[in-house]
Amino acid sequence: MFSVAAVQSAFHEALVQDQDVDVKNYVLAYQELCKFCSHLGGLFSFVVNDLEDKIGCLNQLVTEDELHFSTVQNMLNHEISNELVFSGRSGSVTLLRLHRGLEFIILFMSKLLQLQPNDSTKRSAQEAYSQTLAKHHSWLIRNGALFAMNFLPCQRALYDQTIGNTSVEETLNTMPEMISKASKVHERVNNLLSDYEILNIP
Repeated sequence: MFSVAAVQSAFHEALVQDQDVDVKNYVLAYQELCKFCSHLGGLFSFVVNDLEDKIGCLNQLVTEDELHFSTVQNMLNHEISNELVFSGRSGSVTLLRLHRGLEFIILFMSKLLQLQPNDSTKRSAQEAYSQTLAKHHSWLIRNGALFAMNFLPCQRALYDQTIGNTSVEETLNTMPEMISKASKVHERVNNLLSDYEILNIP
């Protein structure tokens, strides 16, 4: 099951040096977030499969060449210097796609904290999506995603199906710190992608 504490720990460990991000721990955090997404219903399976493919790509790059792919800054330096950004197996572009997904997850989870146990989560998900990932998706994907979110349960049921036997109260107490760490990682990655002029690649 999904563990908020595991995400918090991995994102905390991902914050390295002054403004860099450790790729291995970024991937670990995202693998845990995939568990959360996988419990949002069958209509989200295509999202999870896509995320898992991208996570696998980053994992493989780090395994094959840890020297150049250990941190986000190292990876960007290496791929830009060697003209690998548009190579078809680019860690930089893969990271960009995950980065955009993380923005949605952070905003959605932030909105969940503002709900009461019996409140529907679909509006929170749709608002978070419209403010983040929708900007990068085609009309067809946007409408499919928004439709899928109509079937999300109330806040309490969503927590029950994603965190299993973990205390909901414990999860709610841990989520603000997890969101804070995730937001710091997101900000660093955003700055690095912007500095290297990759942030706005379609």
